[in-house]
Amino acid sequence: MRLNIYHICPFGPGFNIGNFMIQQSVRRMVGRLSGRGINFITVPASGFGSKAGLTKQIVYDINQTADGVIVGGGNLFENGEIAIDRTALQALRRPMLIYSSSYGRIYGPDLTYVRRTDAISDSDLFALLDRADVVLSRDEATKRHIESLTQHLDHEVGGCPSVYISELAAAEFGVSGAVDSRYPLLAVRNPDQMNIPLSQKIRVHSLSEHCLQLLERRQRKSAMVLCNDQRDIEYAMSFGREILYTSDVYEYFRILDGVSEAISFRVHTSLPLWSLGRPTLNLSYDERSESLIETLDMRELDLNIIEEGNSVNEEIESRLASLPDHIEAPARWEQLRGIQEAGIRRFLKLMEV
Repeated sequence: MRLNIYHICPFGPGFNIGNFMIQQSVRRMVGRLSGRGINFITVPASGFGSKAGLTKQIVYDINQTADGVIVGGGNLFENGEIAIDRTALQALRRPMLIYSSSYGRIYGPDLTYVRRTDAISDSDLFALLDRADVVLSRDEATKRHIESLTQHLDHEVGGCPSVYISELAAAEFGVSGAVDSRYPLLAVRNPDQMNIPLSQKIRVHSLSEHCLQLLERRQRKSAMVLCNDQRDIEYAMSFGREILYTSDVYEYFRILDGVSEAISFRVHTSLPLWSLGRPTLNLSYDERSESLIETLDMRELDLNIIEEGNSVNEEIESRLASLPDHIEAPARWEQLRGIQEAGIRRFLKLMEV
């Protein structure tokens, strides 16, 4: 018999392709380990009234029709991303896996980390964690915050399944096109969508233009500008280069497979590019990105643009020049894969009871 698993995942107003890629990575990891067919029933984490998150209606539907529920991955503990009814949550009668969800802080005006104003409340997060059967935090910062709420939760850091996407879905996507047709890429983020101080936000456009010119000098080709989110499109067009956007995971993977070298403001562009072995410098500017990079042992391929200050342009050029031609996955990735697989197997086992 096929399993019915409700999958609660972020959508957001900009239809961010990073969210959809994480969603597909989660499903492929779980499906590969289940040994049986699964009907994944998609539920938006928020924004759709009673038909989102873990509201009364959704919990009722899960109890009636599901074998289990997966929450994540993505930034579900931030951005007001997940709707929770704590009373309904107590009535949930199916196993629940919290998979690769994150919590992180942002830089305040004094350039120190502060709590986000749209973060999930501690009481809601505690209720969610307390009800979960298996918890796989995405990164160390999330783990630290969880441990500040409770010392009695059995959970582990599992990283993000999107780093295995080239392996999980290679047969479907058909990777490795002609090398000579590849192009340099800048994955942008609209500064209006960046939770950074104004003093830093006004520098992002000139920094992005510098990155484009640097890539073009190095590759001797025009660079593409990638939008992960529809809210990036108008901003991306201001650079006068060809832009790329899709909400389709298959097309997104083909776009990334066409990349020769990249600089990325989007960690969920950097991760699949590293998975493909493409030289990519990630630019971080908040705790969730920085912590995930540290968890994955990829610090040498990351640059914190806030802490770098006025020397950021020179440091980007230096770091890009030092990138290897092919990125090799560190041993840490296999360790995290083992943690993810063990957690998924525990979840699957609970559905057999």
